[in-house]
Amino acid sequence: MRNLDDFAAALSQITAQAARAAATSTQTRTVIDAAASGGEDAVRRAVAGMSTADLQRLKHQLER
Repeated sequence: MRNLDDFAAALSQITAQAARAAATSTQTRTVIDAAASGGEDAVRRAVAGMSTADLQRLKHQLER
């Protein structure tokens, strides 16, 4: 039973990481599109609702 619990915990962690990566990719695309079409004000609106962690992931993604 311990192995199954370990597997479930690992799967949950990987699923959460994948979900964060997908959200970051979507947010990155949204910010890039806003910058390309609307400039600074559009970017401000795109990032207005993001958490600090989201903004840090976005920054890391844009620096790649």
